Amino acid sequence: ECAFEKGCRHPDLARPSMEACGIDVFKTAREAGFPIEVVPPEGGVENYFALLLLE
Repeated sequence: ECAFEKGCRHPDLARPSMEACGIDVFKTAREAGFPIEVVPPEGGVENYFALLLLE
């Protein structure tokens, strides 16, 4: 559970978003063949994407 007011209790477990790493999520998803559109403010279906990087 996050402690917004006091700061992160587990900063070592935090993961940056793809956008924070400079990845264009819309372009990446489209190039991979996934349909992705901007969701209108009210209604519509939300898109959730994740990226797994292996070394």
